[in-house]
Amino acid sequence: MTLRARRLVLAVSASLLAVSACGPLEGEQPAQAAGETPAPPAAVKDQVAKARSMLDGLKVAGRAPKTGYDRVGQYGQAWADVTRSGCGTRDNVLARDLRDVEKRNKCVVVAGTLDDPYTGRSLTFRKEDAAAVQIDHVVPLSLSWQLGAQQWPVGKRVAFANDPLNLLAVDGPTNSSKSDSGPDGWLPPSKPYRCTYVIRFTRVAHAYALRVTAPMKSAIARILDGCTRVLGAPADLKPLPESTWAYAAGFAKGAAPATGGSGKSAKPTGKDCPADAPVKGNVPEDGGDRIFHEPGSRSYAVTVPEECFASAAAAKAAGFRAPR
Repeated sequence: MTLRARRLVLAVSASLLAVSACGPLEGEQPAQAAGETPAPPAAVKDQVAKARSMLDGLKVAGRAPKTGYDRVGQYGQAWADVTRSGCGTRDNVLARDLRDVEKRNKCVVVAGTLDDPYTGRSLTFRKEDAAAVQIDHVVPLSLSWQLGAQQWPVGKRVAFANDPLNLLAVDGPTNSSKSDSGPDGWLPPSKPYRCTYVIRFTRVAHAYALRVTAPMKSAIARILDGCTRVLGAPADLKPLPESTWAYAAGFAKGAAPATGGSGKSAKPTGKDCPADAPVKGNVPEDGGDRIFHEPGSRSYAVTVPEECFASAAAAKAAGFRAPR
């Protein structure tokens, strides 16, 4: 090889190294997903070992029938503020998982960019096309019902439905294709994320003492056997504390009202509330936040309340929020 040829080879090699150092080559998966970074090799081994230990500790049994499953009745209104952050769970998860987040107020996320963990693609979120980015329950709610949640107190189920441990912002169509599957029936299309996914699934199941089926356990173990990449530390994530369960129970349809000690609640008659409890509390049938309306407010006359409260403070203590 001539000196000129050697120099050309060295130059091309240096150029390729520079491109590789600057970022992933076309076709490779992005380095981050849901705000997490790849763990170093030693941490990957640690995460896998913890996941194996948790998996070994799970009871193995079949699925119970889905009979009696009711999203609102058993798991509460969608995206209830069980942590009393002042914002709905959906907006909290979007704010956590998106980058370049834009908000309409302190809560409502209207725009941002998602490094989708399930597909490995970068997605643009706009509130007017909200279905393009959905919030996935890593362990689906109906699946949890079949794996032991039927025996839980309702507050635990509502907390589970809103626990950030079990929630990820993801590509909407991909989430829809997952439906209520476990790891034996569905895995993220992005293969580099599969290890992180099954570790998080195992962590959720372990934290809430759910069982798994034999096919689920085999599928998880198979993925763990080949793990070389983990994003973040999913095996170390903490669930919501039991102290949230009592408050969370108030978000389930038909649950006993929780007055919180700052005023009494009463049952309405038609569109009317009694004079000593005039504040109307509304629980949407199709999910959403529990909202209260004070006398004289814009929607008060047309609101059909689920509960009535002596004051706005009493309504807030029971888990209702003011209209935005």
